[in-house]
Amino acid sequence: MKRDPAFALPLLLILLLAAVGTEVFSQNGREHRMVLDSRIMAFLQLSMETEGIQGLSVGFMGPGGRQWAAGLGYADVASETPASQYTVYPVASLTKTITNIAVMQMVERGKLQLDDPVSDHLPGFQLPSRFSGKGEITIRHLLAHYGGVPRDLYKGLMTKDPSLRPELIDYLAEQYAAYPPGVKYLYSNLGYELIGQVIESLAGMPYETYVKSGVLEPMGMNHSFFCREAWTDETIASAYIRGDDEAYSEWPGQLSASGGLCSTARDMTSLLNWVLNKGQVPPLAGDTMVSMMLSDQKGEESLDIGLITGWSWVMEEHPHPMEGLYAYQIGSTLHYNAVMAVAPSHGTGVVLLTNTGGVLAALEDMARLIVQLAVQDQTAESFPTHSSPELPPRTVPGAGDMEQVAGHYLLQNELISLSVHKDELLMRTGDRYYETAFHTDGWFSTNEHFRFSSRSWDDRKVLMVERGGRVFPAGIDISDRYVLPDNVFELLGTYCLEGVDPAEEEVIYGEARLLLDGSLLQLTLVLSDHQQKVFGYDEASFYLVPEDRGELVIAGFGMYKGETVFYGQKDGTPFLSFAGLRFLRCQ
Repeated sequence: MKRDPAFALPLLLILLLAAVGTEVFSQNGREHRMVLDSRIMAFLQLSMETEGIQGLSVGFMGPGGRQWAAGLGYADVASETPASQYTVYPVASLTKTITNIAVMQMVERGKLQLDDPVSDHLPGFQLPSRFSGKGEITIRHLLAHYGGVPRDLYKGLMTKDPSLRPELIDYLAEQYAAYPPGVKYLYSNLGYELIGQVIESLAGMPYETYVKSGVLEPMGMNHSFFCREAWTDETIASAYIRGDDEAYSEWPGQLSASGGLCSTARDMTSLLNWVLNKGQVPPLAGDTMVSMMLSDQKGEESLDIGLITGWSWVMEEHPHPMEGLYAYQIGSTLHYNAVMAVAPSHGTGVVLLTNTGGVLAALEDMARLIVQLAVQDQTAESFPTHSSPELPPRTVPGAGDMEQVAGHYLLQNELISLSVHKDELLMRTGDRYYETAFHTDGWFSTNEHFRFSSRSWDDRKVLMVERGGRVFPAGIDISDRYVLPDNVFELLGTYCLEGVDPAEEEVIYGEARLLLDGSLLQLTLVLSDHQQKVFGYDEASFYLVPEDRGELVIAGFGMYKGETVFYGQKDGTPFLSFAGLRFLRCQ
């Protein structure tokens, strides 16, 4: 019987870590390394069996520059072709580090400054904004995902016909910024595609051509290429779904600078080596630039108090014995997943590539645990058990403190109301009320795991939440701001996807539903049948905030939040439009 993955990975780690320090430190260096490497491979093999992963390739780098790469499972199950260090996979968003290197080269050659407005290099670029004093979107903003640029353009995203995908500059001119630049982290593939166009403009050649000669070849990544240029069933590992040995088809993605690379574990280990050596191996880059890529790049205006993000790398603080930060990147297509993780202070990192859809979260855990295993092996010390931080003492708030926080905060799929009643601040979610306690640092709590406060931003209040020691923005106060469209009841209903031929391109969402949940508009996007099979769920729902001129904004903060859903009529039939997809009212 298959164990629950949520419990399986930690259990495997405990079994593997238990042996460290008891048997390997009395051995010589070579035997020591072999024991660690074999322990990593055993962990991966057990994890693959637990998670239903068909094929996986791994690249590892340890202290002193020691590198190796290997494969487990199958690149193709039917032919029993084993996965190896040379098996090719789409690495998706791990491509962004390659783009980072290209930007560094342009800066060091004096062709680009990080604080240049994007429009200086792409004169046709414009992204309308509803925010006052929005400022210019700069290269620095895009590198750190702080440009407020919408996340994705789904029309023509996965197809063999690039002409099905709209021109990016033209598409963005008809969209809206999700946030002003510098205010909120919003992961954006489109932002990196813009960077790719800037590189093309400065280099005077296609992005892919420049990267091949300027980055891949000097780094020795000779088995890497851009997927849309050479995608065939013979060159790419066969595609699978978690726990299923039937091979599936996947259209090549049409991204380039944000996620277009196909590579091998052997080649990606060269990239890992470049990162951990801070650009002091070809292609050479300045130490300062590489340090920016792997250090916190958010500005003073950022609402993301607890987030540490570099140039598309997310970082976490780890307890002793790990010094410094743990940094990672993830990448995913429909059936392929990739993770690259490093502990720079320990010269240690790992890259994992797989041909199995629906396992990205498990792959993230595997990479993190491998790095922890390697660090513990170096130090012969154990990681402590994590515990929630101790909350400050509770006290009695003043009336002003409570009134400042009170409001109706709309999150992605929840409304949190905070109101003052008989000198107490009460929280309501759905039909349930909770008493709150005030702490000496100005935060309120409902229990030992959850605290909240508010912060003023753009003439509105933002609900700030602390959970597990991390502080993040959760929702915006909609008090006196939420006005339903006059024709709201004409808009409600089910909408069917228009203009996407499944024989020509991948269907992301097949249907959209617009409904009223109480007095709030809610959008439900229904995944296509195959997407449901890959990811194990069938739909995603978002609350919407009405704006003027036939626009709705996805509520909350984070992925897709703040982005625009357009509505109107086409030939008398209501439509919805999101991320380049158009849905017409179903007949």
